[in-house]
Amino acid sequence: KTRKFSRLVMGTDHLIQAGWVDEKQPEPTQEQAHAVLNEAARLGINLFDTAPIYVGGVENTLGAWRASMTARVADDAFYAHPSLNPDRQIYALSKGGFPFDLFYLKKLPAGCHAAELVGELKSRGYLASEAVEWRTRDWPLKDVPAGTYVSHLYCEKGLMIERISAELKHTRANLKGDIDVYLMHRDDGDAIGFEPIKRAQTPVSRILEAVSAPEIASQVEIIGWSNWKTPRVEESLRLAEQIATLTRPQINSPYFSLLEMSDRTIHALGVQVVHADMMNPNFQKGIKIMPYSPLGGFSILDKPAPTWENAKKAALKKQQDGDAYWRNVYASVFTPENEARWQRAVAFLEQFNKKHSTSYTLDQLLNAYVLAHPRTDMLAVGPITVEQVQRTVKSLALSKMLSPQDLEFLHSGR
Repeated sequence: KTRKFSRLVMGTDHLIQAGWVDEKQPEPTQEQAHAVLNEAARLGINLFDTAPIYVGGVENTLGAWRASMTARVADDAFYAHPSLNPDRQIYALSKGGFPFDLFYLKKLPAGCHAAELVGELKSRGYLASEAVEWRTRDWPLKDVPAGTYVSHLYCEKGLMIERISAELKHTRANLKGDIDVYLMHRDDGDAIGFEPIKRAQTPVSRILEAVSAPEIASQVEIIGWSNWKTPRVEESLRLAEQIATLTRPQINSPYFSLLEMSDRTIHALGVQVVHADMMNPNFQKGIKIMPYSPLGGFSILDKPAPTWENAKKAALKKQQDGDAYWRNVYASVFTPENEARWQRAVAFLEQFNKKHSTSYTLDQLLNAYVLAHPRTDMLAVGPITVEQVQRTVKSLALSKMLSPQDLEFLHSGR
């Protein structure tokens, strides 16, 4: 069955989050959230990205909204243009395979965990030295730092199926309908204080066998990966081609932006692709690439206006405050290389608008930069107001006006 997905995918992580634009921003109401979702659908976005761990239980909000939209999305008069959303469907993309967030849990949950992780937790004083039966019981953690995660995709296939099935149960209840796309949101890996633990990863074949099992595969239409490194993505494609019982992953979602992450990733265990990768038509061939970045419609840099110094100041405050989830933005994004890219983008856009008599904004250019790369099939965006949705959709037209030379100049200055 062919599904005609929109190139823009509506991310919902911050749709009902207070304090995202600034510290005084109240939590948006359900009515405001529905207005944003309505506008996205009206303008042709038909794939909506969510997850059970996203802020404010937004997966449930999305499910309720989608259930209310069946008649409306079937009506040609609903759309800005009748050609939009030819399937007349609202598709849902959700995620599983999340690592356990030990900073949030305050305990090491019972199960199969890597000896390297357990050893590090003990040696740093977070886990009691007498914790030996951790496979069969929970153990409390003491003063465990933010950015400490333990893999959902470690150990035997049966345990992976059990863990993912538990996530799926919540997601199915929240979405009140089909799960059209289901991504494993991290590859196998552990981290303490955002630093990855060095150890062997679970074989790709075992993870693919787990998500291909009837308990998982029968409940979703399409599977894929999020934050997986290229060799592991490509191995999964080879395995699915060679072994008929394995489900072929069809979508991969890495970080990709003009503002590249440094060695310190924004999220623990995050994975990015870069300009040279995405200009190569054979890069990760055989899978649809749906990049995400914090620049998708509502930008982490738009605090309170899109200037580098404002954004840098806001990110530095997150770092100094020890923000549990966003402290790394400063070290990850605010590098000299990215400052040069930002300034080039500002100058480029001024000249571009004069030449074409347009009025595109900087966030539209940053989205268009990603969309214009040959290997970008879709782009996950994150607008949180109706106006931002409208602005983001217009970046599609801008992307068609950018040449390969423009992309190279914006990235490298050459």
